[in-house]
Amino acid sequence: MGIPNADAILGSLIPLLIFAILAVIARFYARRKRRQDLMIDDWLMIPALVLAYVLAIEMFYGIGTKSLGYPAPPMAMMEKRSDVMASDPIIVRARKLEYSFLCIFAPTNGMVKVSVLFLYRRLFVVNRNWKDPRSALFIVMIALTTMWAISYTFTFIFMCKGDFNVLFYDLLAVQEKCVDTFKVGYSFSISDFVSDVLILLIPIPFIWQLRLPLEKRLAVTLVFFLGVLSSAASLIRMLWMIWAYNVGMDPTFDEELLLTSELYWCLMEITLAIIAGCLPTLRGLIKSESVDSVFKNVRNIFSLRSTSSTSKLVSTEGSGKISTEREISISVKSESSELNGEKRVAPWM
Repeated sequence: MGIPNADAILGSLIPLLIFAILAVIARFYARRKRRQDLMIDDWLMIPALVLAYVLAIEMFYGIGTKSLGYPAPPMAMMEKRSDVMASDPIIVRARKLEYSFLCIFAPTNGMVKVSVLFLYRRLFVVNRNWKDPRSALFIVMIALTTMWAISYTFTFIFMCKGDFNVLFYDLLAVQEKCVDTFKVGYSFSISDFVSDVLILLIPIPFIWQLRLPLEKRLAVTLVFFLGVLSSAASLIRMLWMIWAYNVGMDPTFDEELLLTSELYWCLMEITLAIIAGCLPTLRGLIKSESVDSVFKNVRNIFSLRSTSSTSKLVSTEGSGKISTEREISISVKSESSELNGEKRVAPWM
């Protein structure tokens, strides 16, 4: 598989890291500009961004020390340095970078995913009660994603049951004292990609059930679908892990460059995910109507339906209460019209 060199890594990652921090800053500015309360999905992006920069520093340190991102040495030296018993300082440093990188990447990845799920819940859920099917769906997904991130974080940390030197100095002993590290990375990359695809597809049916003009639905879909870039990086990393799993501990492959490819696509994935996770909240900076406003009519429609159901239940108690319920319905419908800038509310199909 193709492995990026040091110049390609720096040239692609530095602009994305700049865009990531600008996206998070713009997210908070958009909230303040529109006088919206900061929610948990906003706050989760801050530690995720900080940890993404920690990962970037590790990558740049590896490049600076020539532990990552450089071509393989001549064949004889490469076999010596990539041997399972190798203790060359450069290859040991590369292994340490991989270990610390994965221990940080797993919780960072989890925070970004959970932030996106909380954003979806805020946009698409009216009744926050856990008994509501839609609310329960997001609660379950948030809980599963959190447990997934925590479990893999501790798995990476304690792969060798606390005997860290085994991972760095004696790969032959890894097979005896540690869990199957290839299977751990293999399962992590596959589950990461599957969860990315599921999170990417969640908003699509909600958006396309709105009675909005086609161009508006396409525009909103595109904003949410930019997460496909992060999923593409996740897919490439998954394919790389499948290839690495099949290769195994082959001394004819340069371990430094193999680790470079793995860490590069991890960092690409998390940086693109942060940018894509912030974009749906930034539309208010460009247009007078933010994505939140587009979906407020959805929440109001559910409120309207809930009010209508209550009206039916109390109909036997007297016409006075029925009149009150109708006034509430008319009020909600009027507010929805003002949010849309139209006379007709966009109901669910």
